[in-house]
Amino acid sequence: MFNRSALLLAIMSVIGGLNPLPASAQETINIGLVLPESGSSGDYVKRHMMEPTILAAKEINEQGGLLGKQVRVINQDAVDPTGAVSALRKLVDVDKVLAVFSAYTPLVLPQIPVAEDAHVILLSSAEHPDFTKSKWTVRMTPTADKAGARIAQIAIEKGYKTAVTLSEDNESVRLTDRTFHADFEKAGGKVLVAETYKRDATDLRGQLTKMKAAGADVVYLMASSPRPLALAFRQMHEVDLTAKQTYSMNSVEDPDVRALGPEMTNGVVYTTLRVNPAFAERFKKAAGYDADANVGKHYDATWMLFTAIKRANSVDPVKVRDAMYNFGEYDGVLGKFIFNGSGEPVVYPVVVVAKDGSAVPYEK
Repeated sequence: MFNRSALLLAIMSVIGGLNPLPASAQETINIGLVLPESGSSGDYVKRHMMEPTILAAKEINEQGGLLGKQVRVINQDAVDPTGAVSALRKLVDVDKVLAVFSAYTPLVLPQIPVAEDAHVILLSSAEHPDFTKSKWTVRMTPTADKAGARIAQIAIEKGYKTAVTLSEDNESVRLTDRTFHADFEKAGGKVLVAETYKRDATDLRGQLTKMKAAGADVVYLMASSPRPLALAFRQMHEVDLTAKQTYSMNSVEDPDVRALGPEMTNGVVYTTLRVNPAFAERFKKAAGYDADANVGKHYDATWMLFTAIKRANSVDPVKVRDAMYNFGEYDGVLGKFIFNGSGEPVVYPVVVVAKDGSAVPYEK
């Protein structure tokens, strides 16, 4: 016998499946991850970018969740700009996320229009200044220019006159390189050779040999992730490129680079954000490996989001975003970040020196 009630219920179920509940009506608070977990640096991404957010969500859920709801982390793999945009659209349209964590400038910048249209908070460790021009983005790291400016400053203070650079063909890394170049030469130095490479490069010896021929006082190696930086250090030694001082970035702290042995990196001066020792110990106990600056960035960003939700007492995206923008001083595992009305924090990198697989304070 035909059952109109049953048919109506079936139709309603299908419609409900095609139109998920808005974030405020869901049983969980959904946050997303769009990261290149299947890319060339996928293992690093999983360990140092995904795991910190997953750990923070586990901690908040064990404390009873947020506003009476559990936090659910939904990850999407994306290795190129098109994939990153599609992944974000899926998280917005299907999973009804409140916020999304992403990384790497080439993936993040194309996602911004989607986040703006959907009123989804986009958090990232991307260092390009354009990222926080949007009213729906939050950065948890210094901009790329600050690292280049700091290295130029200390190189000049040491009396170095000439430099050679090797930088990844990535917009934020290029910004670091350009800032170093401009500031170093403005102060009287000279960049003799400026070489670049693609992120998936497997042989940098041609560029490094050109740098060696220049005979500069300073070598500056720049990369957005550990794999190419480890390659640069290894092949730098293969071609016997030496200088009075080598400078680099925080990926020096990654196991891929440290596995080369201390003789490869001892004395390298680099910019980073220092991880709180107590957190580093707790993270290693939970995850089984050391925390670096990227672990701290993603962990702090996640906990700041949770704290903003508590302050707003709401999952309304406008209220949560405004709570983040007007947070004031956030004291996290990387130290103090100050937010005064936007998603751009007041924070500066610190300078350290690699020594026997660890970092020690830089001394002028």
